[in-house]
Amino acid sequence: MSAEAAAYDPSQAPQRGHDNPALNAQAFQRGIAAAPAAERAGMTVTGTYVKTGFLLVLLIAAGAFGWSQVEIRTINGQEIAIQPTWTWLAILLTLVFGFAGIFAFQWIPLLAIGYALSEGALLGIAAHAFDLEWDGIVLQAIVATIAVFTATLLLYGTGVIKVTSKLAMGVAIAMGGLLVLWTTTWLLSLFGLDFSFWSEPSPWGIGLSVLIVILAALNLPLDFAFIERSAAAGAPKQLEWYGAFGLMLSIIWMYVAILRLLALLRASQ
Repeated sequence: MSAEAAAYDPSQAPQRGHDNPALNAQAFQRGIAAAPAAERAGMTVTGTYVKTGFLLVLLIAAGAFGWSQVEIRTINGQEIAIQPTWTWLAILLTLVFGFAGIFAFQWIPLLAIGYALSEGALLGIAAHAFDLEWDGIVLQAIVATIAVFTATLLLYGTGVIKVTSKLAMGVAIAMGGLLVLWTTTWLLSLFGLDFSFWSEPSPWGIGLSVLIVILAALNLPLDFAFIERSAAAGAPKQLEWYGAFGLMLSIIWMYVAILRLLALLRASQ
């Protein structure tokens, strides 16, 4: 084991499931082993949050660019959003940056920035289509995401929300159940079985969307605790970028979950 890995005590970090591909003990151990010696035990909570803020600024800027590239055409009296021709390239880059960011720790600053830009562009393209269908829904989703994130951070910081092994286990089990649901319905749909009820503006669909938003919000305090305890346990400076990357993933998921819930609520009216 390298000196950097030895300096980090994984027992001090919260044991959480694999719901966030970046913020888990196994991923951090790989990153610690690959970290340069000059950056040993330099990770801080403040540094991680500053880098998270920087990535979110890039994400929003890229989202604005993606939004501006969508062409609106009127076909048969109805406005249609036409995505730009380079959308497929953004999808490919997002997949490459996302998977590489989980494993290529020495390149995580560049990979995290690349992911923020490519994913932001995709979110901007999708957001324009959503906003064309339901005017103002994207702004509502952004405001709601900021509100939930801020409230969760305050509740965690003041000790109202305490991250325990039971909470981590409960979130991991719920995430596993959600993954099983998605996988099962997708596989059964290949045989012609219709499970669209959970994605339609029905009581079942809306109820499931509410649960997904709650689950996304519950991931945030786990992320906060993991970052805090990893820094206290002596994680390398390089892993500030890795922590920021992981926290950005959780925020993006929460935004998408909220946007989807709002769309179902608007469609049900």
